[in-house]
Amino acid sequence: MKNSIAYCILGTLAIIVVLSAFRCSGGPYTTNIKTIHSNEKSVEEFMSAVREKEAQLDSKTTNMGDECPSKGENTFSAANMSVLFQECAKSKRAREVDMDHYLAAWDELIRFLNSMGKAFSFVSSDVVDKVGILRAFRNSADASHYETIKKMIVYEKNNNLINYKEAPSKKVKAYGSRTLLRLHRALKFLLILIGKLARNEDEGKVSVMGYNAYHASPMAEYHPWIVRKAVGLAVYMLPDRPAFIKQLCQDMSEEELAKSMQVCSESMDAIFEYTHALYSKYEVLEIP
Repeated sequence: MKNSIAYCILGTLAIIVVLSAFRCSGGPYTTNIKTIHSNEKSVEEFMSAVREKEAQLDSKTTNMGDECPSKGENTFSAANMSVLFQECAKSKRAREVDMDHYLAAWDELIRFLNSMGKAFSFVSSDVVDKVGILRAFRNSADASHYETIKKMIVYEKNNNLINYKEAPSKKVKAYGSRTLLRLHRALKFLLILIGKLARNEDEGKVSVMGYNAYHASPMAEYHPWIVRKAVGLAVYMLPDRPAFIKQLCQDMSEEELAKSMQVCSESMDAIFEYTHALYSKYEVLEIP
């Protein structure tokens, strides 16, 4: 009975969270929703992960598998993630936030999201889209205006490119300031989560870490009630800390991993504060 009710609720909320969890708008109760057709695969994968995890919880076992996948260029590396965010936080243009460093760090953070399991595939896919939009600007004729986050904001404001009335669509172009603002909010959620993992907070329950990290970040403020509840169900699927660390498949001890993730979280926080200061200075924290 419990499982049936859970599936009914999750079936409804999964669709909503896939369409809008990371596609939040500038206001607390509006979302930029794409067509359901384009998200069918994400919904299917999400529900498959839900059913798999529910079975694991019912049997009180964690079936993560005994072997890690073979290492490759798309394999998550906690050490690389830590180094990339440190380089971004300590670069010569750190307070302006160097765009190439920022995007390179997000590439590794995407691999971290992917390592969290299929239930978070809708998150990583949306982040990939946003990183792609920003990287396209860096490869465009206007590349010089997107060398740093500061240059991007100044350029788009001075040329009236920021749309304060409409969210991006087929008719409204997604510009850099709005796109990066969504990544900025997500960064806070992830840096808090990674810090909690490093310090083994919340009694080692990654599901509780994820829930608390989400509600401590700006993301929750810009999501409607139904999406906040859906995110809570998504993080509920996460295993306890020992199983989660095993799932990350890192070639280092638990102590080394914790230290690496703590340094990473601190570097991410510095980048978040630099970025937030820029968005606040130029009054673009509330782009819809």
